[in-house]
Amino acid sequence: MKETRKKLILWLISFMTTICLFSFTAQAQDTSSEISDSAETNTYVFMSEESTIVQTGGIAGVHWIYSIEGLLQLTLDPNTGTASFVHIDANATDDSTFQRTLDPNEVFNMTSLAGTFIDDTTISFTGKAKDDSDVLITVTIDDDLLYLVGETTPPPNSADFFLFSLDAIARRKYGGGTGRPNDPYLIYTAEQMNVIGLYEQDWAKHFRLMTDIDLSDYKGTDYNIIGYWVGLDSPENRPFRGVFDGNGHTISNFTYTCTDVNCIGLFGYIEAPEAAIRGLGLIDPNIDAGTEGWGIGSLAGYLREGAITDCYVEGGSVSGNEEVGGLLGINWECAITNCYSTSIVSGNEDVGGLAGDNVGTITNCYSTGSVSGDEWVGGLVGFNWGTITNCYSTGLVEGAVDVGGLVGYGGGAIASFWDIETSGQLISAGGIGKTTAEMQMANTFVGWSFGLVWTIDEGKDYPRLWW
Repeated sequence: MKETRKKLILWLISFMTTICLFSFTAQAQDTSSEISDSAETNTYVFMSEESTIVQTGGIAGVHWIYSIEGLLQLTLDPNTGTASFVHIDANATDDSTFQRTLDPNEVFNMTSLAGTFIDDTTISFTGKAKDDSDVLITVTIDDDLLYLVGETTPPPNSADFFLFSLDAIARRKYGGGTGRPNDPYLIYTAEQMNVIGLYEQDWAKHFRLMTDIDLSDYKGTDYNIIGYWVGLDSPENRPFRGVFDGNGHTISNFTYTCTDVNCIGLFGYIEAPEAAIRGLGLIDPNIDAGTEGWGIGSLAGYLREGAITDCYVEGGSVSGNEEVGGLLGINWECAITNCYSTSIVSGNEDVGGLAGDNVGTITNCYSTGSVSGDEWVGGLVGFNWGTITNCYSTGLVEGAVDVGGLVGYGGGAIASFWDIETSGQLISAGGIGKTTAEMQMANTFVGWSFGLVWTIDEGKDYPRLWW
């Protein structure tokens, strides 16, 4: 029976989760000295095709050209007129058969150089290389670009010394910041948002959205989903483990169309105790994952560890095969709090207006979009093996097997309700059915925190989240 199969799957996954322990550690290097409160640190990525180190000299009279890849972090302190390279993570490689390599920081001793402003956009870095050569690097700032030109000069009367010259361009990563909790990467544009999915090394960092952005230029599979799942406890899994603070802003027109792909959403797969998505709104997302994929949501496909708070989806549609939700595909032993979705949701099984599957907690949430599927279909959650508290749904719900106004299959709904008139459903695996008039009265929602978490325009509207 399908019920027995589902219970067995849940037990097996829970058992495997208990006996397997993954430790994800985000390491950050900070070699900076004390700087004033006005100092700003940004991360820049070398543009490899336009960034070179040339090595010449020595007894053999070499002339080798290396291309630079990687990043640097630069701190500017306008109050003191000083600057410093606080961290270099880069490598330079030539195109010879031998594939010679150099460490730019080793060659120029960059993190030990002293930087002084020449004018508002130009900085002179001076110091010594480890072979006692003099180093001079001039950095010119042009919006998001750094132009670096430098050279080493051997000591007087020296012999058999190599000379190195630097000619490079680095682009500021995202809109600023270093990704640390107190200095998150700043996101200002759709391009910067899309770039996150290319840098797996940043998926344990902190991000903050600084303005409303529009992703309508990205069609099909153009958008780079953040975090991906390969298989249960697979070493190839790459979850998002950081914090994304929407900062009260919105992302509009997120579109993704694919077939036979799992864990689809703005964030595909999230897993870490400290992982969090908060304060973010999605406007008119449109996700079509075909008829094969599972774990489909507009905000996230699979939340295995972490939390989603104060997020919402307005308009748009989400469709897929299994575990399909307006906000989230699968919530596995995690928390979703103070969220809502108005999206139209459709799928085969485990289909819900807010989440397809819930094996965690959902608190102070609601959904109003229509939901349709075949089996385990609910106005808020399709399959619920967790806890739902102080939630409701109002959308039309249609399906064939295990269909409910609030929950399709399972239970665990506390002080939660659905509209029996607008949903077209008189039954639910959890929750209490009410008429539209009752759903628009505060005294229906006993124990809800009106004035703190919820507000209501009695007789005219359903409860809305206070924020």
